[in-house]
Amino acid sequence: MALNTRGTSSSNRTYLNIFQGNIVLEYDSQESIISKLDSLGLEYAEEIAESNRMGHVCERKRTKGKNEGKSVFYYILNDVSGMLTNIKSTVNDFGEFVELEFTDVDETFGVSLGDVYSRICKDFIRRMGNIDLKKELVFGVWNITAEEADNGKAKSGVKMYQDGNKLEYYIGYDEMPEPTTKKKGSKTIWNFDDQEEFLYDALKTFKNDNFLNETVGEALPPKEEAPKAKATARKPREAAKSSTDGLPF
Repeated sequence: MALNTRGTSSSNRTYLNIFQGNIVLEYDSQESIISKLDSLGLEYAEEIAESNRMGHVCERKRTKGKNEGKSVFYYILNDVSGMLTNIKSTVNDFGEFVELEFTDVDETFGVSLGDVYSRICKDFIRRMGNIDLKKELVFGVWNITAEEADNGKAKSGVKMYQDGNKLEYYIGYDEMPEPTTKKKGSKTIWNFDDQEEFLYDALKTFKNDNFLNETVGEALPPKEEAPKAKATARKPREAAKSSTDGLPF
């Protein structure tokens, strides 16, 4: 997904995406991303990296669409912190996409979670009920590749902290409709439609209950007391191990 430049480089709004299990700042040109990094006060190495590297502006090529083959320049962030002040949904020909809005004093950070049925978004939905909207939220993501996983299935999700405490699942597996299965030859086909609709309804309810009447914005701390949003380069992640739950996400 492309973040790129909505507004000018002097804007106090920053848009972030998720790429290969990392929160990233993305722009179509090296000059634009360096300008943005300078405005955010983030340090970066002089040389361009061709793979994920901490503290570097990295370059990759688009692999599909009308801009296939063109360069994208990105910078990996460890996390984003601030007050969660909105959850936005955008519908287009490719699906429905969810964006979280974090506000810190006069700065706003938008983090795209991708499609509403993506692993990242569903993991956020299962934890969001434990968020205290009157406190700063530290938001990050994690990823385990198929090669790293014990069961050979890739996994990804979010990690959120408030007051130094990790926010666990608010919606457990036993509270969601069970996926159905059917056999197709020697293969077992999983169907998560009912479970995904349950989570979709939970997201809709949470949005309607918390972000329609601007009550969250009114609850923001005074400007001099607001915590400063942090955007920190992530250290390279070691190969992780994870317990399996028998499900493909």
